[in-house]
Order: sequence, then structure tokens, then C-alpha cells
Amino acid sequence: MRLRATDSDVVIGDGPEVSGPALSLLLAVSGRDAALADLDGPGLPALT
Repeated sequence: MRLRATDSDVVIGDGPEVSGPALSLLLAVSGRDAALADLDGPGLPALT
């Protein structure tokens, strides 16, 4: 999946996009469910 931070100039990966604040992306890929509400995009189901 492609992770795109909406509050900085960071884009990582390739595939369905998940976007949101950088901290929320970091928390989500670290397994923290609390940040999922801040994220959006077609790749979100795969992240959860």
C-alpha cells in the first residue's frame, strides 16, 4: 500500500493509498488502532 502523510511531504510505498497525518500513519503501521479514525483511503481496509 501507499502511505501519504497529509501534514508533511512524505509518501512511502506503492498500491492502494492510505492518507492522514504522519503520526497517525506511524501509529497505525505500529498496530495502534486509536489512530485509524484519522486515516482515509482505499487501502485502509488492508491496513486494519
